[in-house]
Amino acid sequence: MPDDASDSSFARDAESVRRKRAVAEEDAALRAFGLFLAGTLAFSWGLWSLLLTDAVPASATGLLARVGGFGPFVGSVLALWASGWRVRDWLRANVRLRLPLRWYGFALVLPPVFVALAGLVHATAFGASFDLDAVNPLWFYPVAVVVVFFVGGGQEELGWRAFAVPALQQRFSAATASLGVGAVWALWHLPLFLLPVSPQSDLPLGPYVVAVLAVSVVFTWLYNASGSVFVPMLLHAGINPIGGYFPTGGVEAIRTVTGYGSYALVVACAAAVVLAVYGPARLSNGPRVRLLDIVARAPEEER
Repeated sequence: MPDDASDSSFARDAESVRRKRAVAEEDAALRAFGLFLAGTLAFSWGLWSLLLTDAVPASATGLLARVGGFGPFVGSVLALWASGWRVRDWLRANVRLRLPLRWYGFALVLPPVFVALAGLVHATAFGASFDLDAVNPLWFYPVAVVVVFFVGGGQEELGWRAFAVPALQQRFSAATASLGVGAVWALWHLPLFLLPVSPQSDLPLGPYVVAVLAVSVVFTWLYNASGSVFVPMLLHAGINPIGGYFPTGGVEAIRTVTGYGSYALVVACAAAVVLAVYGPARLSNGPRVRLLDIVARAPEEER
């Protein structure tokens, strides 16, 4: 009996230690998320706010708008440094290229599928007519994907999926983390709706927010399932220019409430399928990616 009591006490102590450690890691991840959010908004909104004044010449507005797009990456680096974690370890854990080909396939195929289905919804539900003469030339799309991957949206994933999602997944389910990051993602874009040089300036805000929240679930699925930020970066690179191929009139059609609303509906259905197949806890067959699993605390003297 004494041995049984001792074993039981030891098990309770071990469980208590485990729980305390888990809580401490969750608190550390949430603090890091707060630092990420502050750094991201300060960098991007600080630069974009200059575009609302006369302080920047017209020739530099496009460049400054794109530089502001690196805010999520800057926020990640600042949060990592302030938390005492190595940026190199974080990048090494996130950037994996040797993956099953199906994940690259999903990232490449989903944007055209989304826009094709959205065009079909726009035509059947809202009476729009197909107008393929108004879409961009096909050769332009792969070029745009390459450019956007590096400087037109793909680089944002080094913040949204490579840092923010794992930080929130340290405590919350994958679905909750997705919606939380989606809300921040939509909020981050708000100043761009006021800038004439931005693609967001002519988009309907309501359907845009719905689409961002929904596609955030799809992004988290690909990130958790592949374990690499490279896949979400590729998906982001394909999504941003795909509006030019909206089959009921290209960019002009998707800028309408019914056009972007059709796109948001399709993406919301895709998110619902992901949730139904994989469940909200992990959004994948494997474990959800947690921040403390992909960073290593740097020695104090290396900071």
